Amino acid sequence: MMIMRKLLFVAAMVIASAIYSDASAQHLEKMRIGRYKEGDKVIIAEATTTLMVKLVVEYDEFEAGPYARYAQKLLGTRASFVNRAEYRVVGADVALVNNNEHGFTQGFDKYMGHAVSDRKIQVDRLATSEKSIETAAREAAETIFKLRKARLEMITGEQGEGVFGGGLESALKEIERLESAYLELFYGRRALSYETRTYILPVNRETPSMTVSRFSVDDGLVAIDDLAGEIIFLNINPSDMEYPASDEKGVIPFRYANNAEVTVSLGSRELCSRVMPIYEFGETVMIVKPR
Repeated sequence: MMIMRKLLFVAAMVIASAIYSDASAQHLEKMRIGRYKEGDKVIIAEATTTLMVKLVVEYDEFEAGPYARYAQKLLGTRASFVNRAEYRVVGADVALVNNNEHGFTQGFDKYMGHAVSDRKIQVDRLATSEKSIETAAREAAETIFKLRKARLEMITGEQGEGVFGGGLESALKEIERLESAYLELFYGRRALSYETRTYILPVNRETPSMTVSRFSVDDGLVAIDDLAGEIIFLNINPSDMEYPASDEKGVIPFRYANNAEVTVSLGSRELCSRVMPIYEFGETVMIVKPR
């Protein structure tokens, strides 16, 4: 009996959830249009939709270390010998202009600034011109091992009497900084930076698909007419909706929006998709008086 009650409860919850989802999908947004008076003001209103697309592009740059060819021999792991730089679209969202309910949802602040230090790899202060590159690399590797040993001894208390608390923490951070600088000579330096752009796109019923921008892995976001870039486009897919019927005596027009799926894509890759009220794909209904 108890099991049966639980099953009936679960079934009821599923049905209620389905009804709620269906009701949400059929949520109607409307706007009075035409010329009318509101208090002492004469209003001339049109139900139009303007979309705003935000794109975030990551610039990934890698500079190979001058001692890369000796990394396997001296440190036990391979390093890349090749410098590279490329752009990637890492964030996208679409919103309605001047509509807080349908504003941006993604947290774009995480893409601000640089992810790592953009310092350049320095060789001259670590190796003199008189030394061969292999000798300099060997000395750099020996320094790395000495730094690691010193860090271990400080942590285990075998070295650094009188260094504790904040002093120990500062010493360990300095060792880590020095080790990172020497490792960059072998394994190179990677720097990430981000650019955010916003595009304003008025909706036109005749063109449900619009080009937002173009994208190139070599140049990032480029102009729409730059045929070397791949198209970033926005597509509006209207939904099947039922609207209130017009009143036979109705003289006041209201425009109902269509709950359309708005998708932003880069080629075949979907960047983001949201259901939004789009007036251009809705219907105008005549009513007797505003409700």
